[in-house]
Amino acid sequence: MSNQRIGVVIVSYGHEQDVANLVDSFASQLKDGDRVVVVDNRKPWVLESMVGERLKAHGVEIINHDNGGFAAGCNVGAAAIVDDVDLLFFLNPDTVIDDPSLFNSLRRVDEQWAAFMPYLLLPDGTVNSAGNALHISGLSWVTGLDEKPEDDKDISEISIASGACLVVRTQWWKRLGGMEEMYFMYHEDTDFSARLLLAGGKIGLLHSAYVTHHYDYAKGDYKWIYIERNRHVLLLSVLPLPLLAVLVPQILGVNLGLWAIAAKEDRLALKVKSLKLLIRDLPAIFKLRRRTQKLAQLNAAQYLEKMEWRLDNPNLGSIGSNKIVNAVYGTYYKLCLKVLRRKA
Repeated sequence: MSNQRIGVVIVSYGHEQDVANLVDSFASQLKDGDRVVVVDNRKPWVLESMVGERLKAHGVEIINHDNGGFAAGCNVGAAAIVDDVDLLFFLNPDTVIDDPSLFNSLRRVDEQWAAFMPYLLLPDGTVNSAGNALHISGLSWVTGLDEKPEDDKDISEISIASGACLVVRTQWWKRLGGMEEMYFMYHEDTDFSARLLLAGGKIGLLHSAYVTHHYDYAKGDYKWIYIERNRHVLLLSVLPLPLLAVLVPQILGVNLGLWAIAAKEDRLALKVKSLKLLIRDLPAIFKLRRRTQKLAQLNAAQYLEKMEWRLDNPNLGSIGSNKIVNAVYGTYYKLCLKVLRRKA
């Protein structure tokens, strides 16, 4: 397994210096057969003129791409190297490789894992992501936030791998057809993992490796609009129909709660924009659903077992730790699982 060829894909949107620093941080770990491609996703394309010499000194290929979103940039970069490598390694430009044995650790991961990720750590050494939750409400959040990484396991199974440091076996990348470009930004990595699970793939967290993330939480209006639209795109396109049917009551309940929160935080206009985008894109979403469901290897009950019912999201405040709320969700989850197993 140690001879696995790694193809690194980095998508930049005005991150020229960050990209150069990132490549410098891992260049010494590259081996013969490895490839690195950087997709400049922002016009006017200045990455090559600013840091091109520095990147090309490490054998980096630069592709100028008219921005169609992060997912499209990943697809363009992967297409350039997918036939020449065994593993595709997607890295955000605001990451840096401080782990001196990271690439060797990635090469040794057993082939049973269709996709995996190392720990994503903040500069202080605490966890930024140990994978993401795939919650039955359609909400998704990072797990392990602000905790210390565990070093007692080599690899453990997770449901969603972070796109900031995502490793995918090329045969699985081809099988899924890459990332879904409808998402444009946000949730495209959640969708990729969710589709991979549906297709029967396993996703792992590699405890013996890490990537450092210089994370800056974006709070622009566009983020709320796309996150709200995209979680519905995932629910409507990925979940098996029986599973979607039993989850509808609580999905509607969560949506009512989010509308109330939006009103309280003066974001109703953003919710309306998100809803309009969703309605506009419904024909494309149903087309995407037909394509996605052809991948299905898990039935509805098996897929629900991959999902999370606990509201252990620190951003939810007291709701996440409320014993009554958690008891209701736990009971609801068990009831849904029982119903789906009977239908299987």
